[in-house]
Amino acid sequence: MHNMRQQRRIWFGLLAITVVMAALIGRLGWIQVIDAGSFSRREIDLIGNSVAQREYGIELDSGRGHFVDRSGRPLTGEQVKALVVFPVKRTEEENEAALNGIPSILGADREVWREFYSRPAVPKMWSDPVTGQPVPLSDGQINRIAKLPVPGLEVMHTVRRYPADAVAKHLIGFIGENPERIGALYAKQLSRGSLSLSSRIGAAGLEKTMETYLQGAGKTSVSLFTDGLNRPLAGLDVRLIRPNNPYYPLQIGTTIDRDVQEGVERILEKAGIASGSAVVLDADNADVIAMASRPDFDPYRIVSGDASWGNKALKAVTPGSVFKTVVAAAALEEGVVQPGETFECSGSFGKYGLKCWLHGGHGTLTFEEAYAQSCNVVFAKVMQRLSGAKLQETAQRLGLELQVGWHTEGKGASGWSQFDGEERGQIFDGRKPSEDEGIRVQTAIGQRDVLVSPLQAANLVVTLLHGGEVQSPRVVRDIRFRTGTVVQSFPERNAEVPADGISKRTADKVTSWMRQVVLSGTGTPLKQAKWNVAGKSGTAQTTAAGQAAVHQWFVGYGPIERPKYAVAVVALNEPENGANRATRAFREIMDLLERQ
Repeated sequence: MHNMRQQRRIWFGLLAITVVMAALIGRLGWIQVIDAGSFSRREIDLIGNSVAQREYGIELDSGRGHFVDRSGRPLTGEQVKALVVFPVKRTEEENEAALNGIPSILGADREVWREFYSRPAVPKMWSDPVTGQPVPLSDGQINRIAKLPVPGLEVMHTVRRYPADAVAKHLIGFIGENPERIGALYAKQLSRGSLSLSSRIGAAGLEKTMETYLQGAGKTSVSLFTDGLNRPLAGLDVRLIRPNNPYYPLQIGTTIDRDVQEGVERILEKAGIASGSAVVLDADNADVIAMASRPDFDPYRIVSGDASWGNKALKAVTPGSVFKTVVAAAALEEGVVQPGETFECSGSFGKYGLKCWLHGGHGTLTFEEAYAQSCNVVFAKVMQRLSGAKLQETAQRLGLELQVGWHTEGKGASGWSQFDGEERGQIFDGRKPSEDEGIRVQTAIGQRDVLVSPLQAANLVVTLLHGGEVQSPRVVRDIRFRTGTVVQSFPERNAEVPADGISKRTADKVTSWMRQVVLSGTGTPLKQAKWNVAGKSGTAQTTAAGQAAVHQWFVGYGPIERPKYAVAVVALNEPENGANRATRAFREIMDLLERQ
């Protein structure tokens, strides 16, 4: 009997132990698999904290797609080697070696380096304190760092989105955080985790318009695994983690020629154009070869209230006498000027305060000569014969008052353009043609309410070279997988205009008149260009900071024997009677193109 009672006690004891063990195992399973985040009253995430104790990571590449020029040369995505400091346990001697040795290698301030090195609670990359971008290391610096007996110092390959020698910055744009836009447009990406509300997305330029294609399949990062004492785990210390996807990131193939783009930007700087832009289009298909804007800006430092990042090549401004090209085409189309007809310019129109730029006037001259000499009086007289409605109609048939850049029609999200913020411009205020004579004659010389963008002006030249057929400029040709396979292409195409373009006869006559501008008119300084070029000058009256100023323009093409490029240059808010920076820049751009 005694033995039986003893066996029963043992059995119940084992059963109790089994129940307790099962409860503990079940609780641990619940914590680890189902509800680690609410285990305690303090809502401590045990899994997250356990991982944080043993794994530290740093992003090397966001996985965002990149832009290349027409020859496949990168416009974004500079591969650099940078120093990463991991938070590992080091001896006092090792710390002293790092604190004393690294500043001289990096050329860094000792106190700045000490502050950076002494507080590495997480992995940190040595970066420029102003831009926040990784500081590239030379091979010599890398070799010297490798000789230091300091654990946790690693030289890693990383990607700077915008290279130090970046070109086409206004066209490419920049990225930034925009939680509201992400929430409104990218709910699907948020739900599957490819984007978070703190992700950096396109905020301007092609970064913005091509955002959907630029989003990658995941970032590339490096992680350091340590034990409980912050010592790297043998065989599992530094690990590179990257998305296993052979197709991403995508590559955006642009029409830009990097060499020409760089040269145009240098020319604008040399010409002293503080505010303005230049556009170079392929005369065959209106592809954008270069598009530069001034002032310059740093895509890593976007300051609130500073609009220097805005692309002035897409902004419509007063064109001045460049618009006489449209008036000439409209007059020829409507037949309001007879062949060989002459006009008199005494220097003043006699009404509306309109005067010619040449004191005393041009005397007797034909319509062609008036175009070459940019005579305000003759164009005002011609506009007396031409209705506002016909002028506006001709302007639209030539691609003005329209969004000419490559785009798809539609409202809201259904409408899309390659060019971020391209402005349509206008002929008359409110877009309705005016038949008031005073308004019409001011409009005829490109003043009053007329607004044209440099992209439209360059494309106007291409349209004339194509016999009146309006092209639609593009800056992106295709999008490709990392394997090279084309995902999406954007073919050459004509712009959608309200009516058929002007006649080839009129277009040919106007382009020949552009040659006379250079041979005997306001563009004679261009006779010294390496190519035979043609074009039209413009000086638009405006105000800047309450003072009288002018927008200087020159648009044209070259070489005349077989046109290859159409170019538009505008220097904004220049002083009256100052040196013509636009004409100088136009000539230098044409000389640059001649060398290509």
